[in-house]
Amino acid sequence: MKKIEKKMLLCPLLGVFLAMSLNILIATINLDRIFPSYSTEMKPWLFRLPLLTGLIVYGVLAPIVEELIFRWLFFRKLCVYFIAPAAGVGSAFIFGIYHGNALQFIYAFIFGMILAYVYWRFENILSSIMVHGAANAYVYIMYFLPVSGVFSSMGIRILLILASGVVSILIMMYFISTSPGRSVLPEKPFFPTKNT
Repeated sequence: MKKIEKKMLLCPLLGVFLAMSLNILIATINLDRIFPSYSTEMKPWLFRLPLLTGLIVYGVLAPIVEELIFRWLFFRKLCVYFIAPAAGVGSAFIFGIYHGNALQFIYAFIFGMILAYVYWRFENILSSIMVHGAANAYVYIMYFLPVSGVFSSMGIRILLILASGVVSILIMMYFISTSPGRSVLPEKPFFPTKNT
């Protein structure tokens, strides 16, 4: 495993702010009304566990298992046949389908592309596990907090979407600007020839 970089400490922060911006955005544009199966079927099932148990399952165990499968296994394997951005989109698509409903597909697809980039950037599965775990923990904790009144104002929602989105973009830009160059993960041209 590659040495842990100090800037990886920003990974949990990225996870929290990404989850905040995406969740508030989804709630603001009422995607759950367009895709009601998440609210009626999945949400009660996902949040059935007590807070501490849910944090262990969704904040620790699920991110470890899912990152090993979708980034370490699928993304790395796709990098053998495609350029990294195409492999990231492919692994994110599979990650989205895995979640089993349209609303979570949209969320997981967007998140999956960012997780693939983070893993590719650091070449260390711990980086994407930290982003994923922090995002899941944030979502689980927010479900149990009585903050619905805070989010009832459209102005506050927009402010939080913008602020958390800007912080997420700044962290991603920092990762991009401090990238040491090309990843050493296996990578092939988009359309490999017999010579590659």
